Amino acid sequence: MIRDEWLPYELHPETPQQGVLLAEQFLGMDFEAFFHDLDRRGRPMGIRFDVQELMSNSRLALQAGEFARDCDLHEEFHEAVFQAYFTDCLDIGQRDVVLAVARKTGLDTDALIRAWNDNTYQPRLDRTRQAALEVPVKAAPTFVIKGGEVITGAQPVETFRKAFAEVAGG
Repeated sequence: MIRDEWLPYELHPETPQQGVLLAEQFLGMDFEAFFHDLDRRGRPMGIRFDVQELMSNSRLALQAGEFARDCDLHEEFHEAVFQAYFTDCLDIGQRDVVLAVARKTGLDTDALIRAWNDNTYQPRLDRTRQAALEVPVKAAPTFVIKGGEVITGAQPVETFRKAFAEVAGG
């Protein structure tokens, strides 16, 4: 049986609250080509990417994701925040954007605001970050297969089949 667990990981915690232009963060990268390639690869699976210009500070969204996990709405929230950022190119570092995503997925936004104000989920993010640094996680997504290898990035399904077969002893 395969069980997956999505864990919050703030890849760039140094990102300012207002975000940073990707062109400033990754000098010389062709973002249009990068996002068009992601879109081409994701389209057969119903995953769409538009050309994103901003690297958002993801802390609020990650905390909201943990709030959603505790409300049994993590998958719905995760999908909606992914679409907000990668498809709609919204700044998920902004409270109003994250609240709109939370509302869309049926979360109690007043309770989410209280959790933000109380810093309820930051300790969980800190623990996950520490564990990720020990793996080490250097990119998102990173898949850690218990008893097996670490797979980084969007990889072909065969990469996962091979890794699972190795863990299963065959």
